[in-house]
Amino acid sequence: MSVFGRPSASRAATRVIKTTTLRDFGGGLNVADTDLNMSPRFARVSENIETTLDGSRAVRGPARHLATVNVEANVVNHTYFNGFVISVMDNGSIWKIDGAGNSEQMLLYPGLTKAWPAGVTYVSFTVQNSDLIIQNGRDKPLIVAGAASNSLYMKVSYLVDLGTLSNINTPIGKFVVSHGQYTIVSGIPDRPSVLSISARNTSGTFLNDPAPNDAVEIDVGARVAQRSAEIIGLLSHRDKLLVMFQGGILPMLLGVYSGSPEVHTPTDEGFITDYGGIAHRAMQSIGDEAFFADSTSVSVLRRTSLTNTVKPERASQLIDPLLIASMNSLTPQQMQQYVFAITDQRNKRYMLFVPTISAGGVITETVVYSYTYIPAIKRLAWARFRGWNFTSACRTSMQNLIFGIGNKFYYYDFTSTDALDYIGDDDINDGAGVPITFDWELPWADFGDHWAYKQIVAVALDTEGEGFFTLEAYVNNIRKDEDGNPSPAATMDFRGGDTTLYGGSGYGVDPFGTGRATTDERMFKYEVPFSIIKFRIKGTTRKSLKIATLSFAYQKGLISV
Repeated sequence: MSVFGRPSASRAATRVIKTTTLRDFGGGLNVADTDLNMSPRFARVSENIETTLDGSRAVRGPARHLATVNVEANVVNHTYFNGFVISVMDNGSIWKIDGAGNSEQMLLYPGLTKAWPAGVTYVSFTVQNSDLIIQNGRDKPLIVAGAASNSLYMKVSYLVDLGTLSNINTPIGKFVVSHGQYTIVSGIPDRPSVLSISARNTSGTFLNDPAPNDAVEIDVGARVAQRSAEIIGLLSHRDKLLVMFQGGILPMLLGVYSGSPEVHTPTDEGFITDYGGIAHRAMQSIGDEAFFADSTSVSVLRRTSLTNTVKPERASQLIDPLLIASMNSLTPQQMQQYVFAITDQRNKRYMLFVPTISAGGVITETVVYSYTYIPAIKRLAWARFRGWNFTSACRTSMQNLIFGIGNKFYYYDFTSTDALDYIGDDDINDGAGVPITFDWELPWADFGDHWAYKQIVAVALDTEGEGFFTLEAYVNNIRKDEDGNPSPAATMDFRGGDTTLYGGSGYGVDPFGTGRATTDERMFKYEVPFSIIKFRIKGTTRKSLKIATLSFAYQKGLISV
C-alpha cells in the first residue's frame, strides 16, 4: 500500500486511454435533423465529397475537357446516339462529337442548311425505331437516321410521315418520348394539356395523316385533380407512360385498343396528387424506380408487386431545406428550362443539376444534388457537388457521363488519381486544371457520455489517394468566433494513405517530405479537451482522396459542471 494512499476512482479513470473508431459514413448529407443528436453515419456538410459503395467518403471525380465546338453558340441540350454526342446549340445548329473530341456540324438534308433558325431555348430527344427524334417546341421536329441501311444514315432531316413524305401533321412540342411502339409529343404551344401519340411502330405518322393510321390525340386536362393542367414532362417507365403536371402524375397504359374497327384508347391509373414535377429533363427512370423533382423535393416512384401500379415516396427529406433554398430563387420557366438530371449507372446515383442564376440571367453555378441509391445494401445517401456550371448532360453506352456548357463538353473521370476539373481546356488555367475544394462536416459527438469531461490525445486515419486535407475539431457547441469566422479548437494537416514517404521516389516537391501521411499507422498527437466535439475534414486537393475510418484515443475524466 502506498504511503500516499489509494488514488481516487475519478483520477484513476483519467489515466485510462480509450479508443473509438468511426466507420461506415453511408448516411450521407443530412440538414433536416439536428446535428446534436445525429449518427456519425450522416454529414452536416458534404461538398464535393460523397458516399462510396463501401460506405467510405471520397472526393468526387473531376470533369475533363472533351471537345470545343467551333461555333459561337451555347449548347441547349445534348444526347448520346450511335457512338456520338449529338448537341443542339442555341443558334439552331446541330453538331456531332466523337470520343476523341472531334466535332462536325450536321447540316439539314437535302438543302445542307443549318437545322433550325437561331433562338432555340429548349430541346428534348428520344429514340424510336433506331432513329433519333429532336423537338424544340418552336420548329418542326427533326430526325437523325440511325439504321446503317438507311441512305440518310447519321444525317439530319425533317421528321415526316413516310407514306406522304409530309410533316404537315407532325406536331411541334417541347417534350418527346418513345414508349413501347409509340412516339409521344406534348408541350404543344397552343394545347398544353394534349398528348399527341403516333401511329403504332412509327415516329412521324400522327393524327390526320392517311391510313393506315391509328394515331390519336388525348386532352388529359380533365384528369388533373389539382393545380394547372399544363403538362410539365413525360417519362417512359417500364410499361407506364408517366405524364407529369405541377400538382401530380398521371400514369398511363398505351397499346389498349377497343371497338370495331379497333381504335387506340390509352387508359390511366388515376391522378396521383401532391407529387408533381418542375422539369421534363429532371425525370429519370432507373430500373423499377423513376425519379423526378418538384420545387421542394426529389421523389421516387416504385412499382407495387401486387397491383403493378406505381407508388410515390419522398427521397430527399434529409436535404429538402437545401433544395427549397435552391429552387426558391428560380421561376417556373427557369426550372423547366435549366433544371435537369442524369443517372450515373457506375456509381448508382441520380444527379440533379440546379442552377444559380444572377439578376442578369447568367448561370453562375450549377449545384449538383447527388443521390447514391442502392436499396439492396441500404445505401441511400445525398451529397452536393460544387464548382460546376453545366447546362446539359448525357450518358454514353459505356455509362460515361458527358457534360456541356457554352460550346464546350467535358467527361466525368471515374478512375483518375487527379482531382483537377477542366484539364485540357486551354481557356481555364491554361489547361492545367482547377483543384477540387471539398468540405465534410460530421455531427456533434459525446463519445457515449455527454456530461463527462474528455480529452482526445491522438488521432489516426485510414485513407487512400494522395490528396491533402485538414482535420478540424470544434468543441462544446462553439463553431465561430465573435467575428463570425470558423473557430476550431484544433487543426492538423494530413495527406492520403497512398502517399510515398520520405526517401521514396517522387515523394513530393517539399524537400522535407510529404507532411503527415496517413500511410503511417502510428497515431498522431492531437490534444483536444471537450464535452461534445465535432470533426470537419476539408481542403483543396489536386489528387484523389478517400477516407475509410477515423480513429481517436481519448481520456475520460470528471463530470463537467
